[in-house]
Amino acid sequence: LYSYIQRQKAKGLANVGGVSITQFEIEFHKRFASVFSAFILTIIGASLSARKMKGGMGLNIGIGLGLSVTYIMFQTVSSSFAISGTMPPMLAVWIPNIVFMFIAAYLYSKAPN
Repeated sequence: LYSYIQRQKAKGLANVGGVSITQFEIEFHKRFASVFSAFILTIIGASLSARKMKGGMGLNIGIGLGLSVTYIMFQTVSSSFAISGTMPPMLAVWIPNIVFMFIAAYLYSKAPN
């Protein structure tokens, strides 16, 4: 995919078959970012599940699901900014991981041993 993007840029093409080169760049970066997002969301889930609360685990499960949905929405919105040209594709794909990495670090530091 990377070499394809580079070839199209060298040709000076902005669109290939009605699809913007930016969308190919977003897909390229998503392939790497998704690996890290799985790791980050796993840390969030493990940190939340380590908490023992009186009354059950329902609140922790709800928080975990809410954070996962928020991550997906954040990634979709930031990708939209990249497609519109407001934000560079690499930054748009990686910024949700960076933000949620800080959330994961906070939850991990608050989790009991």
